Amino acid sequence: MNKEQNIFFMAGFPRAGSTLLMNILNENPKFHGTATSGLVTSIIQLKDNWKSNTIYLSNDEEYVYSKIKDMMRGMFSGFYKKELSNNLIPIDKNRAWVGILDLLDEIFGTKVKFIYPIRHIIDCLISLEKVGRKSSLIKSPSKLQELTTIGRAEVMLAEDGVMGLPLTYLREILYRKDYDRLLLVPFNDLLNYPVPTMKRLYYQMGIEYFEHDLDNIKQTIYERDIHHGYAPNSLHKIKEGKLQSLNPRDLTIYDENFVKKIEVGLFKDITDFINTNTNNI
Repeated sequence: MNKEQNIFFMAGFPRAGSTLLMNILNENPKFHGTATSGLVTSIIQLKDNWKSNTIYLSNDEEYVYSKIKDMMRGMFSGFYKKELSNNLIPIDKNRAWVGILDLLDEIFGTKVKFIYPIRHIIDCLISLEKVGRKSSLIKSPSKLQELTTIGRAEVMLAEDGVMGLPLTYLREILYRKDYDRLLLVPFNDLLNYPVPTMKRLYYQMGIEYFEHDLDNIKQTIYERDIHHGYAPNSLHKIKEGKLQSLNPRDLTIYDENFVKKIEVGLFKDITDFINTNTNNI
């Protein structure tokens, strides 16, 4: 573990196993894993707003710049003061962390790494659609486009969509060839090869492996999703007990043409990246 990075960040795709993985990691008494955290929003707000304080701008640039950077670093240590003082390793979960990777590098003075669950885009969309169909009592379309299955998928894949934004972040990392900052956890590998997958993650984190009880997983981290339009079937509810292999892809949700459009057309680069890094135990 890098001494400068005493906090890990979890990002990745929605419906790619981040909640499951965090509940597994939290079996380790050394970790303090979170539900989706609001810390990143506070960091971004400070970054975007400190320049509006004219008193700061009247100070020497190098002086005030270092102070703002120290203040940001202090937000992390203050937010996790209790955990860090008890020698715990916080794992803060929010997909937006990857969007400010340069800022994190500057704050921590090192190349920050992200625990990054991945899964094929179509499988994430299928899972989101299935949960959404079970939440029709409260989930109302905000756009006319969302009245159809394909329309909902296109909204989720938009630049500001629940899938589109993480895809943009990942593409930036791939463009930079910055692969070593991603501690990849493919969803299929986690379910089919849980022990070697977890051992690989620990090795990448630089932390001694902990023997997890993968036959008796309990949910200890909970999130409400009613504000996202999902209830009572939460996006963050896991199947407790023993890890089970995935069922074959449900081909009744999207037709072959749409699947090809995503995997062979619009997001071939992401599909190839996932294929390259899955089942590579």
